Amino acid sequence: MKHLATIMGLICLAVPSSWAQAPAQADAAQIKAYMDMMRKDVRKEAQSIVDAAMDLEAGDKAKFWSVYEKYQKEASGIWDQRIANIKKYAQNFEKLTDPVADELANTSLNIESQVTALRKKYYGLMKAALGPKAAARFLQVEGSLNQVLLLQLASQIPLIE
Repeated sequence: MKHLATIMGLICLAVPSSWAQAPAQADAAQIKAYMDMMRKDVRKEAQSIVDAAMDLEAGDKAKFWSVYEKYQKEASGIWDQRIANIKKYAQNFEKLTDPVADELANTSLNIESQVTALRKKYYGLMKAALGPKAAARFLQVEGSLNQVLLLQLASQIPLIE
């Protein structure tokens, strides 16, 4: 539980309060700037958050970061898809049709499937490198980070009318 409290505390420090002030119906340029800022801030803080939460011995840190860097590269591609879907939603918000809403929803579900598949893949790789407990902690840390980021993002996106 100590680690989860550490994660949440560090995440709260890493998430800038200026995000909450972003307009709900931003245009594409504003969304891109907002997303770029979010990714930059999170990347800047993510390593220290993950490092503190994982609390690994020096010998295991090198193994962990070797696998984690590969995970981050693949996860980044999935976040790019999520951002593209949000941009499409923003571009169509005022005139959202049923077919576009269906496409957005299906894309979102596909992205969630990709996230699950990626987490399963890297759980196996972490387990092979560090054992089941550290691999399970990796899932907890990543899950907590992603939940906070998704909650922050969702709070800025208006519901479909």
